[in-house]
Amino acid sequence: MENQLKFSPYVTDAVVIGDARPYLTCLVMIDLENVAHFAQVQGVPFTNYKSLCHAQEIVDLIGAEIEQVNRRFARVETIKKFRLIDQLLDAEDEELTPTQKLKRRVVTETYSALIDEMYRSR
Repeated sequence: MENQLKFSPYVTDAVVIGDARPYLTCLVMIDLENVAHFAQVQGVPFTNYKSLCHAQEIVDLIGAEIEQVNRRFARVETIKKFRLIDQLLDAEDEELTPTQKLKRRVVTETYSALIDEMYRSR
């Protein structure tokens, strides 16, 4: 599922969470260049990466990408909620491997409050 999401031009990386949880959720790192271009074309105001991640139009864009991927899986295997990682990560960040992929364990620890919030809100 994560690999399917990465085929989107708007998604750089994704971590699906769901082990021992009632449903699947996902943390998404957007592709800055493609999403910023989309925002400019659509007239979505933003000042930086964080504001881009919080724009409702961008959340909706990524939601549509997730829905496309969800259609390929059984209903119980679909992502129910997602959040955008609103921090631009780079090679020095411990959340990334040398090849710029998210480290699942580190990401789930770093963003545990965000993950928990997805399971608290219904």
